[in-house]
Amino acid sequence: MIGPTEDIDHLAVVCAALAAEADPDLEGIDPDWQLTAIPGLESVKALRAVVRIEDACAIAIPDDFLFETNTVRQLADLVARLVEKSR
Repeated sequence: MIGPTEDIDHLAVVCAALAAEADPDLEGIDPDWQLTAIPGLESVKALRAVVRIEDACAIAIPDDFLFETNTVRQLADLVARLVEKSR
């Protein structure tokens, strides 16, 4: 965990986790990108990114999160809701 959950920028955490697993030549993650269109982010790497997010935010992301989220920003919003719910 990177600090108290109330101090976490959820979008930054999600972008960093996805960037760490995506194509190493990627300049950054655009919050409006479709999750399925992130260069170099195949399914195993996506699952590793989810684990990074869960560890950083001390939450459990449901297995069906892809049905609830389409973009990086929507995933960050889901993470924020899960963090708020866990308090």
